[in-house]
Amino acid sequence: MTSPTIALRRIALPALLALSAGCNDYALTQFQAQDIFNQEPAGEVDILLVVDNSCSMDPYQAKLAANFDNFLTYLEEGQVDYNIGVLTTSVEVPDPIPQTECTAEVVADIPSGGSLVGGTIIRSDTENADQVFSDLVNVGICGNGYEMGLESAYMAVTPPLSTSENFNFLRGSAMLSMIFVSDEEDSSPLPVSDYINTFRNVKGLDDRSAFNASALVVNDTADCNQQQIQSGATPGTRYIDVASETDGLLANICADDFADILTELSLRASRLRDTFYLTRLPDPASLFLTIDGVEVPCDAGQWTYQTEGEGADMVGKIVFERASLPPPNSLVTVTYDYGSGDPAGFCTGSTGATAE
Repeated sequence: MTSPTIALRRIALPALLALSAGCNDYALTQFQAQDIFNQEPAGEVDILLVVDNSCSMDPYQAKLAANFDNFLTYLEEGQVDYNIGVLTTSVEVPDPIPQTECTAEVVADIPSGGSLVGGTIIRSDTENADQVFSDLVNVGICGNGYEMGLESAYMAVTPPLSTSENFNFLRGSAMLSMIFVSDEEDSSPLPVSDYINTFRNVKGLDDRSAFNASALVVNDTADCNQQQIQSGATPGTRYIDVASETDGLLANICADDFADILTELSLRASRLRDTFYLTRLPDPASLFLTIDGVEVPCDAGQWTYQTEGEGADMVGKIVFERASLPPPNSLVTVTYDYGSGDPAGFCTGSTGATAE
């Protein structure tokens, strides 16, 4: 786990106490750590939603369309300049199905692999963006049954499409965030690692954090109902791997409500942080936190101290409530004494650390 800490200061508080010559020397030293974090806004983010358009996806597309406001929550709070485009998982054109809604005319309207649906990009200043979003993510259910979401995304951000019909989507200075939405496994031809490397290379090798991918897929069939399973819901392990390797969000598409999921996806795409990892285990009673120099008391209900991992791998972290995230461009400073890190001591009173 890479710590996002910008600086750590180790300050010796009392000086060495030297006794008279011929006596033992004693050192009485208390250490206080200070971790400083920047809540940096993403600035520009290009977001690709890759939506499965096979025959079982109708209810999931409707849930996506109904929760656009939730998806914008942290993009707007983070003052993000965003591009949003939608792809389907159909790389190969399917055949029409007689006596169904998937007529030759409907199939002919399915965008080719890697092409933005409607050739449309939703931007920060797009009028009636919620309706535009609804129209785009309702991509229909007449797509190819061999879903290739990773391949479609690959085609979208690499030549020839990235330099022709998708030319205005990718911005050189923008971060890239992909969201794969499917109730079945990906059937793309290349190994997952090849796709991850290509997506990262699009943003340059020097900044691997400039790309992430999230997966709204089946991650546990036990969370799916019988109807969803009978409709073909299967674990999307390849999408899960991409999300896990790129610090993306993993959520189950079988959930009854997408509101919270879309809000979480918004947070991940915005790059705003709700969690800040400390460089050392603290004495939780000594934690002193400020935002831009203003104290935020531990009992204010805006943040908590938690731990992650066990034993030698345990790390401490400050976790903010979603309604109280540090604003963009703010400076979060956490001062504390070293300790066991046991959360039971959180907010029980200082043991002597003093914030400077």
